Formats: sequence, structure tokens, C-alpha cells
Amino acid sequence: MNEAIEVEQNQGFTIQPSGLKKLVFRFASPTSFTSSTVNQEVRNYNLAYNPKPTSVETETDGFGNKFTKVTWLNINGNASISGKFTVTMNIGLKELTSAAPFPLKDIDAKERRFLASTSLTQTDDIKIKELAGGLVNGAKTEEAAVIQILNWVVDNVKYTTNPPQYDAIYTLNTGTGNCQNFSHLSIALLRAVGIPARIVGGITLSKSWKVPLKNGTLVQSIGQGGHAWLEVYYPDIGWVPYDAQQSHLFVSPRHIKQTVGLDAKDINDSWLASPTLPPFREDIQANFLRDDIKLSLKDIKSNPSNYILTNAIIAHVAKPVVEITQPEKPTPKPKAMERVEFGNIGFPSMIDIFTKTKGEEQGYKTLDKETAEYVTSEYTYAQAFATARPLKMEEINLAMHKFGGMAGSLWVDVVKDDKGKPGMEGLRSFPLNLDTIKYFPGYQWFPFRFAKESFDNPILTPGRYWIILRKSKDAIVNWFYIPGNPYGDADDTRSTAQGIDWSNILNYDFNFKVTGMYLE
Repeated sequence: MNEAIEVEQNQGFTIQPSGLKKLVFRFASPTSFTSSTVNQEVRNYNLAYNPKPTSVETETDGFGNKFTKVTWLNINGNASISGKFTVTMNIGLKELTSAAPFPLKDIDAKERRFLASTSLTQTDDIKIKELAGGLVNGAKTEEAAVIQILNWVVDNVKYTTNPPQYDAIYTLNTGTGNCQNFSHLSIALLRAVGIPARIVGGITLSKSWKVPLKNGTLVQSIGQGGHAWLEVYYPDIGWVPYDAQQSHLFVSPRHIKQTVGLDAKDINDSWLASPTLPPFREDIQANFLRDDIKLSLKDIKSNPSNYILTNAIIAHVAKPVVEITQPEKPTPKPKAMERVEFGNIGFPSMIDIFTKTKGEEQGYKTLDKETAEYVTSEYTYAQAFATARPLKMEEINLAMHKFGGMAGSLWVDVVKDDKGKPGMEGLRSFPLNLDTIKYFPGYQWFPFRFAKESFDNPILTPGRYWIILRKSKDAIVNWFYIPGNPYGDADDTRSTAQGIDWSNILNYDFNFKVTGMYLE
């Protein structure tokens, strides 16, 4: 994968007319680096400030990260920083060779610091230690131990936006979190068995890319904005990047690395202000000068069940993964003719990409970002769901944002599954005219109904179905999605350019809601 990208990163603060006595913003710079799979080079990094700051300082921390600290005094208008740079990335997925045994021995003192327990990676917690020990049972090589731990995280943590906490214990107890949660739990488990691991901070770009499969393609997408992943240390390979949401042994051509550290506190941008914290915003633009991706599929494995891409690593054969799952809470079975509601329901109507500390003295970037698909383009999109009982369907809602389309309309088809893809037999909703939908700055439920009176609502027999979004005229909307597969199977979201081949499998689930009543 050979990339050349012009990136513009705009960050700013909205300041009230009363002004601020002081505003200090500390932010990371993109970095050049080389690993066993990724070579990233940053050129022509330039910063512009508005208004002119009182002072600008650059610093390098104990991990080698480069930060810029900007200070404004007695500022009465909005403040902004524009960073522009060109980044080239060469990602080669050659086979890696590691003879590192497990448990690891003779770890270099410089890397041993990445075994430490922190407030966000509670390595010494008994739950973390017991789970990690069970997961690596039987592993004879470091590679086997790493894969067995990360495969468990991939299949047992579901992505959510704006979690209340980011630490490993919260992530383990709830099975949910954003990129920081994925990274912190992965790192805590690895460190608990003596494998150095560190968090990586950077930005990701939303342009999708494709991986060939046997009968179609896997479309990889990720939101544009701040992101966290991790790196694992191999004594004979060095630091190798992993993203527990997407990939093992490498990161995608949409990841731009900036910082590393023990946990998110070491990598995040932060700011101080007096007398109050101003709202923060960030906008990233990317122009791909070169986007050359040449991949071929070599093998498919059943573990983990969620899609994760990896290149090969040559090591001793390890035993299969130990299956350890969190106990599911029993849910009461709805009675017949009782109204039910199900789907991939949780989504944020508004994205807040910064968090305030106690007393509102300091703010820092949370790395949450908008994840949505422009679904009124050349592609048609579909999301699957299933019902185990006859369902008298009342309404289907999709979490969308309207950008335009006064003369346009939307509707959905609900069709039966046909060998894992949308079939031809099904129902069509009434059209939803966009001139009846008010503009809203975030995302909201768009309702689709199938009958004018409730007694005419259609009945779905037990089985798997697909929601297909259709459009007319000048409809312009985004459909919010959650990275990974938090709702159903790994192949339950598809798209097609033309016709009905539905050959594109998407690596996320759209947000949707089905309401109705179960029948006997």
C-alpha cells in the first residue's frame, strides 16, 4: 500500500464575548517513523495561528513525542490553529519472523517501562490478571499470546461513542467503549502477562478502501479525526502496530501516527483556560495525491469472528484460543402483542470531541469522531436484522443527518435474505419527503412506515431480513454507523454500486430501530 496525502488539520476554540484572560493549547505533531510493516514520512509541516499568540513553545517528552504549546493572553475573539503537512506511507505486508518465546525474558530496560500499571491500564487488577492468564494458557510464543489476547478483545468489546470512562476495568466490565477503551484493555491484558505494549495517538482519514475476498470485497471505513491504537514490542522485530478494531501486525493506509505513551493521558491534546473552558472543534481535510493499494487474499480464519486483517508471522505453532466470555444478562422475553423495539439503537445525536476535568480547569481531546456513510451517492446500502418470532412491524427508524434535498424523498425496502445477501421479495415503505424533515445539526431518527393504520401493519415471518435505503431526486443524507459489528454478524452490512450483486461487505453496523409487536 503506497500513499501520498496532503493533510490540513484545523483546530479552534469558540470564545465568548467576555473573553479569556488566558488560553494554553498543547497539541501533538505528526511524526516520521519506520516499523517492520509501516514506513511513514512527514514533510512540509507548517502551522498558522489566528490571532497571533503571545508565545509558542515546542517540547519533546520522555517518549520522544513532539508537542507544540501555544499561549494567548487577554483574548477576546475565537482562536484557531491550522496545520498543513504532506505524509507518505508505504505499508508492506510481508511475512514477519519472530523467535520470541513466551513468557518473554530479558526485556530491555527502555521497553520495560511499558509494562507499568496506570490509572487507565490497571494491569495489577485481579480481573485483568485472571483473564489474561486464561487467554494465554498454552501459548509457547509471544506471537501466540498476543493473538490470543487481541482476538478476545476484538470479539468481546463493542464500539460505542462517548463512553463515560476509558479505563481497562470499565471496558472489561461493560464490554463497550471507543478506541481508547479498546487500546487500554488490550494494553492492560498484554502487560499483565509480561508483554510490553503502548498506546498510539494520531488521526484517521475516512476515505474507504477495499480488501478482496473470495466472492466480493471487504470495505474498510473509519471516521475522520482523532484515533488511538496500540503497538506491541517483540524483542527480535521491534514495535509492531495493532488496531483492535481493524488490524493485527499493521495499521491501515488511513492511520497517521503522532504520539506514543503509557496510556491516553500521554498522547492526547489538552488545554487550560481562565476563567472558563471554551468549546473546542476540529476539522480535518485530506487530499490523496497517491492511493495505490494492491492486496490479494491468502487465507481466511474463523477466529476472531469479527473481521480483522493481518499479514503472516512465522512462529511456533500455538494451541487454539481459550474461549472466555462475559456472562450475558438474561433479558425477559416479550409477551405476545406486547410492543417491542430492537436494533442497533445507541448513537450520539451530537458528537462532543472534548472532555472537561473537574472544576472545568482543563480540557482534553477524547478522540471521539463522527462515523457516518454518505448513503445517497452512487452506492446503495443495506443493513440486516433477524426476528425469531412472527413480528407485526410498525415502523423502521434510521439514524441520519439531512444535508439537502427539498425535492427529494427517501424510503426503505425490507426484503428477505437470499443466501446471505438481500433478496428480491419484500415490502416497501411509504416515502419520507425531505421537505418535511427540519435541518438538525446532528443525527436523529428518520421514521419509515408501511401502513396508514396499525391494523394494516405487515407481518414478518421468522427469519433474516435486510433494510435497503432508497432515494429520489436531490436527497442528500448521511447514515450514522458504529465501527465493528455491535449488532449482528460480521457480514450484516452490504453495499452495491449497480444491480443486485451486493458484493461489498462493510466493516460496521448502521444505526437502526425496528418497532412492532410479536405474535403467538
